[in-house]
Amino acid sequence: MDSKIDLETASNEFDRWSESMDLDLDTDEMDSEDLAAFKKQKNRIIKALMKGSLVINDNGEAEYTPSNPNSRHKETIVFHERTGASLMAMDGKKKNHDVAKTYAVLAEMCKIPPSAFAGLVGFDVKLCEALFALLMD
Repeated sequence: MDSKIDLETASNEFDRWSESMDLDLDTDEMDSEDLAAFKKQKNRIIKALMKGSLVINDNGEAEYTPSNPNSRHKETIVFHERTGASLMAMDGKKKNHDVAKTYAVLAEMCKIPPSAFAGLVGFDVKLCEALFALLMD
C-alpha cells in the first residue's frame, strides 16, 4: 500500500474525527465482541486515512473518495454528524429490510441517494459501513 500519511498521523486524524463527532470509544467499556468489531472498523478507517482516500476536513467530518475502479459512485462522500433526521430516514422502510434502512440513514447523513452506497464495491462499501457503525453508536 502506498501511504500518503504515516500511521501516527492517521491515528491522530482518527482521534480528531472521533472527538469532533462526539463518539464514545472507551474500549474499557466494550465486551470482547464489541472490542473486536471496533478494532476492525478502526483499522479500516486508519488504512483509508493512510492511503489518502479518506480525509478529515476542517469541520472534523470524514470525506471518502471511493477508490475501487468497479464502484459506480466516484464522487467524494462527506459523512456529516448524525441527526434525528438521519434516524427518521428509516421510517419509510419495511420491517426486516435492514440494509435498505442502513443505506437510507447513510444517504441522509451524507446527502446523497441510497443507490450510491449500493453501487460501491469491496473496500469502498466496507469503509462506508465502518464509518456508519461508529457514527451510529
